[in-house]
Amino acid sequence: MHTVKHAGALAALALSCFAYTVPAAAGPSDYVVTPIVEEGEREIDFKAGTRKLRDGTRESAWSIGLGYGATSWWFTELYAKWHHEPGAPSTFDAWEWENKFQLTETGKYPVDVGFLLEIERPKDRSEGYEYKWGPLLQSEFGLWQANLNLLVEKHIRIAEPEKAE
Repeated sequence: MHTVKHAGALAALALSCFAYTVPAAAGPSDYVVTPIVEEGEREIDFKAGTRKLRDGTRESAWSIGLGYGATSWWFTELYAKWHHEPGAPSTFDAWEWENKFQLTETGKYPVDVGFLLEIERPKDRSEGYEYKWGPLLQSEFGLWQANLNLLVEKHIRIAEPEKAE
């Protein structure tokens, strides 16, 4: 009975995150976030990625972060990010503060639930601030683990207003 009740609540939460949004593709150094937090964990996180653009050129991005499991339910991390576009030099791009909150006890329910909140301050102030938030879902099926990040991204204080993605 509780499983069905929780599944309905999770579905409602997931659908509410997509109200007034447009679809978006992942960036070259984006990744899947798990909802699990470990208190006292210290982390140095390096991410790098590249993607081929439609014109055949490549865009690249990389970041380095320092993180800490502040409590049994909250993990926080600060990133420095760089970006490389075709025909331009690689440049420092932004500072990002990522916060992950574990909302359910690991393994207690069929789905482990967390929440992500990121705030990014780009070097180019005309880009405003970027906020990214949404639920993090994880479940295990025997030897398999499934993760789903339902994230919304919104820019504020930007020169030209745009919809959330």
